[in-house]
Amino acid sequence: MVGNARQRNRVNHCRMTSEADQSPPDSEATLELCEGYLYARLVPGFEITPERMNRLWKQLGEACEQHQVRHVLTEGTVSGRRMTTMDSFENAAVAARLVPGLTMACFVQGHVPDQQTDFFKIAAMNRGVRVDFFAKREDALRWLGIRPTAT
Repeated sequence: MVGNARQRNRVNHCRMTSEADQSPPDSEATLELCEGYLYARLVPGFEITPERMNRLWKQLGEACEQHQVRHVLTEGTVSGRRMTTMDSFENAAVAARLVPGLTMACFVQGHVPDQQTDFFKIAAMNRGVRVDFFAKREDALRWLGIRPTAT
């Protein structure tokens, strides 16, 4: 590895590591540990609200700590967003507190990044959390430093 080059991980099959990693009734995502990252599949009907995001950050923080990973691919469909700008600011602080050093790529349908999304990304980055949104799963994985395996 030379200079600023990052180690690139290959995408391998994800595996469930325990029953606890599956989506319990009060969770916001089903989690799978993959080679070099955590895969978070949002529950159906997920809506971006302060309460639901707090639960998601808590769930991700516990899983990242348990499995010693800080890279997350979040995938799913978002039914809407009910957050103020201040909610987004506070949400970034919660993410940094519960999942320090997180790098999260979001490949979600139903959410079109806008100025509030950009504000959240900047607020999170200022606290050491990198988050970005992608229209293609391959781009999200590439941003995380994950390469698909040849098939």
